[in-house]
Amino acid sequence: MPFAAVMGVLLVRNAFLFSTPLHEDADMGANSILIEQARRFTLLVGHYSREKFNHPGPAFLYVQSWGESVFWAALHVVPAAWNGQLIAVYALNALFAALVVGTGYGVTRSLRAAAACCAALLIFAAVKPAVFSSDWMPYLLVMPYLAFLVATASVAAGNLRDAWIAALAGWFLINGNVAFLLFVPVLAAGCLVALGWPRRRSLLASARTFFATRRRVWIPVAIISALFAFPIVLNTALHWPGEFGKYLTYSHKQGGNGVRPAVHYVLWFWWTGPAHVGLLVAVASYLVAGLLTWRLAPGPARRFCVSLLAFNTLSSVVFLVYAVVAIDELDPTGYFIGYFYWSAPAILLLIALFALAEKLPSLPGLVAAAAAAVVACAAFAIVPQTKTSTNHTDPRVLASGPSTDQSLPDGVARMAALAHGRPVVLLRFQHDTWPSVTGLLVQAERAGVTACVADAHWEFMVTSQFICTPAELANGAKFGLYLPGHAPRGTQVVFRLQRSIVTSTPSGT
Repeated sequence: MPFAAVMGVLLVRNAFLFSTPLHEDADMGANSILIEQARRFTLLVGHYSREKFNHPGPAFLYVQSWGESVFWAALHVVPAAWNGQLIAVYALNALFAALVVGTGYGVTRSLRAAAACCAALLIFAAVKPAVFSSDWMPYLLVMPYLAFLVATASVAAGNLRDAWIAALAGWFLINGNVAFLLFVPVLAAGCLVALGWPRRRSLLASARTFFATRRRVWIPVAIISALFAFPIVLNTALHWPGEFGKYLTYSHKQGGNGVRPAVHYVLWFWWTGPAHVGLLVAVASYLVAGLLTWRLAPGPARRFCVSLLAFNTLSSVVFLVYAVVAIDELDPTGYFIGYFYWSAPAILLLIALFALAEKLPSLPGLVAAAAAAVVACAAFAIVPQTKTSTNHTDPRVLASGPSTDQSLPDGVARMAALAHGRPVVLLRFQHDTWPSVTGLLVQAERAGVTACVADAHWEFMVTSQFICTPAELANGAKFGLYLPGHAPRGTQVVFRLQRSIVTSTPSGT
């Protein structure tokens, strides 16, 4: 039901995906360059970073590639590749939402607990709808992190059946961003300590018994871990030290943030206004969640809520440390780095609603929680950002001749026609036109047009596949990209994009 609610709302609000072709550029175009590799099962790394490395693994990009392959290439239910990628993103976010609710339901096996978790999830969705509707990576990381925290806390509370959920979400996170090479192991270690501490005097014997008798717990975890670690390990072995050498080089440049600005940064995720208000909101939220947990009768529900409080606190401490030692911009331009920490207030809301529903008698608790879920679902359905932003698509091309609207693939076809079978070489482009470059390159690949960038500096974004070889530079048809109004006088305009102008560059330039 939670999967159907989230997926249904997203598909209805974004029904235009089934009729309007959208051609991605900017970061989405750069991701699609990698997604096309994933469709050939050759991708071993994650999306690019502005720090000129790739994040550890390709899990998210493979999911998007399956959306493109199934909904666009195979079934033809959407008119463009990016449209299919988005449907896969919706399904993945709906899956993590369902896993959060399923984890809560498993604690007490009561419908009111499930309805309470669903209400908390949908309230969060109504407040932060872009987390569910966008394929921008900082948003994509939020739901796996929320599911990872909830499942890890559940396992620490004794519900070992949720270990596979924690493994699945944790490995998605590690694949998605290098920062989770810190968060996931620390929180997983906290879970192991919580499980092992009561058995500390017979830890070795307990471990042997666990592996001998609880195969349904650890075998799925092992399979998930092997599957998600495989591309990371293979890439590191083939290109030693892989991306990890770049991570170490980057980490040596970071650090030195003061504790005070880091605290202000962390509190922004509780309240976007003054930091002291954010502190009050955080303290009040913990007090309410803690009080409602304390009022619960001893048993699985209380253990689950106490564990959630503990792991949410541990997550907050790790996030504060991360802000001090690793985040380079503790200001509004760097808030996107920590979007996944929106999980903190969301989890306290989940605790409060879960405990309140469990405290009420069965029928009133179920009715109240279900009513809250229905209202929250309605709010999620109508807030503006539930509709996917198309700001990073460039669907229209204005030809330089007659004023006719064309698609971005039509623009690539025009460049190919002018090239007369030679490679299309993007010889020079102004820095701020890079969003159009990624869009042109990915459309060229889909159309079978050979295209490349002359400047090797951009390899971190467009991959070595699209960096020109000497032969392509010598023989290719050369083009330039300029911001509107910045094209050199006398150059021939081939076509105009929404944010840039494509010009032909004479041979020999």
